[in-house]
Amino acid sequence: MEIKDLTGLSEPLTRLIDVIAQGIGGVFAPYLIRTKADAKAHEIRVISQALGEVAAKHNLPVIYKDGELELWQKPEDKTLILDTTAIENRSNHRLEYQERRRQANIENITSVAAAELAEDEEVAPESPDEDWVARFFSSAQDVSSDQMQDLWGRILAGEIRHPGTYSLRTLDFIRNLTKDEAELVAHVAKLALFWKGNSFIPSADKDVLGKRGLVDGHHFSLGELDVLYPSDLRLKTFRDESVEEEAFIFGERLLLIKRGEIASEIPVTIWKFTNIGRELLPLVPTQIDDDYLEQFGQTFVARKGKAYIAEITDRLPNGQIGYSTIREIVANTDAGNAT
Repeated sequence: MEIKDLTGLSEPLTRLIDVIAQGIGGVFAPYLIRTKADAKAHEIRVISQALGEVAAKHNLPVIYKDGELELWQKPEDKTLILDTTAIENRSNHRLEYQERRRQANIENITSVAAAELAEDEEVAPESPDEDWVARFFSSAQDVSSDQMQDLWGRILAGEIRHPGTYSLRTLDFIRNLTKDEAELVAHVAKLALFWKGNSFIPSADKDVLGKRGLVDGHHFSLGELDVLYPSDLRLKTFRDESVEEEAFIFGERLLLIKRGEIASEIPVTIWKFTNIGRELLPLVPTQIDDDYLEQFGQTFVARKGKAYIAEITDRLPNGQIGYSTIREIVANTDAGNAT
């Protein structure tokens, strides 16, 4: 009998519980609140938002717990100066407040991971590395914004699915990532293409990038963050005369290029993602943009190749993919050579 038949939880969620216990020494119901009752999770989020506004206005930490409110009043600055309470008590109050916030942060993040894993049926046989788990919870406990908590939750789910997906270096990178920087990474990552182990954005056609809100300044900014290589690079496609086709993956789309009458190597100018950038890409959903693929495909059609946009129908463990052709890209006489 499967684990989920015995416990009511799937194997991935059971693994998540093991990882939480390993990371912080205990597991409580709020960690899985989203999988247990989406309505209750929504209620808590709405109430928490309202209480957060009250807390910010009055400088008070307000906590919603088990249907009841808890409030701990922080003294004003003048009171702090005149207060005769022992410093140990004041320190305990501060530490208690900090740990409450950290506990709430961890619960929110792990509930995101639980929601991500809720529909999964299987999990990798190995568990995440102990050092990785320790580093994750040490960093995640101080993540307070909803957007960043969602990011950390998806990272935890991804590591449970496939241990080794996110390096310790990437965890350190994300720990120092601001909300604005995270939004920039997500904006650029939506246009990432994959080809033979490389992840990149074709960068020669500035009009194509500009229509999608990208400018050279974004390249420079992400270069400083070590998400992209700081300089334009080049891919060399059809480098070997024996290569009859090249395939570029874009989410659930495939750009398939057949040699046709291509007589020589075709270089493609790109913004290339670093190792950290590549690890972040699965966290960003790709939006279907066939026009984007068509503009890139014109690079090869202009050199007398044949280009097709297809839908990916299957991904096999050996790396092969199944696809269904949607349409052929017709030569655009005004496109020119976009390399």
